[in-house]
Amino acid sequence: MSPVRYAAFAMLVLLLTVGRLGAQGVDTIRVGNPTIAGSLMPLTTDTVDDYVLAGGQRQLTGTTIRSIVMHQERGDRVYEIRTTSSGAGDTTFSTMVVRVQDLSLIFHRVKAQHDSAAVTVSRDHLTGWVVLPNQPPVLLDRTMDHPVFGVEGQIPWLFPLLPLTAGYRAVVTHFSQWSGAESFSTVAVVASERVTVGRRSFDCWEVDTGFLGPPGYRMYRWVDKQSRRVIQSVLRGAGTGPEYWSLLHV
Repeated sequence: MSPVRYAAFAMLVLLLTVGRLGAQGVDTIRVGNPTIAGSLMPLTTDTVDDYVLAGGQRQLTGTTIRSIVMHQERGDRVYEIRTTSSGAGDTTFSTMVVRVQDLSLIFHRVKAQHDSAAVTVSRDHLTGWVVLPNQPPVLLDRTMDHPVFGVEGQIPWLFPLLPLTAGYRAVVTHFSQWSGAESFSTVAVVASERVTVGRRSFDCWEVDTGFLGPPGYRMYRWVDKQSRRVIQSVLRGAGTGPEYWSLLHV
């Protein structure tokens, strides 16, 4: 699918799934988009606990630690985003390097027990490899039409840079090393809500970030209006099945 048709399809999906939000336009977020130009990412280390909620019982399933630092690399200012996620008997390590100037991907490596991947971008050329369970390694070697964002789940590291407000909607394009092509995430502010985590309360935007995981499940995130950190997330289906929560240590 061409980039133009791809973005148009993503917008159509977003409009159909969150049409109740009204007539505000859809922001298409690509590398170099003026919406996020000049915005700086918070240089923090966050710890998030993951839970499954089923039958009224909550069970801890894993922990994610994400740190963001800034440094110089070959004359460029870059962000280095390191993530360690443990749970389900496995630990995943991720290191992603992106330019401060436009957040374009330079390098991304993911390593887990059963799968791993690494990609490197030099100007407009991307190379790398992907290993998936019970499949032969796949080599990536392609010329990109334009710079791309890296991908890590639903790009939670990008949320602090988006101009979230009532009715805000966006399509965020990014490169998926698993498919070797561009993908997209939808973002839609659906409510303003005060949430309490631990002993602290936060005024948040509730953000619908689209389908993820098992069929029929959607991801919702609550983003603190002041710090723009993701305070809590839930992956929730339409029925009575289990819910998957993530809560920030505060």
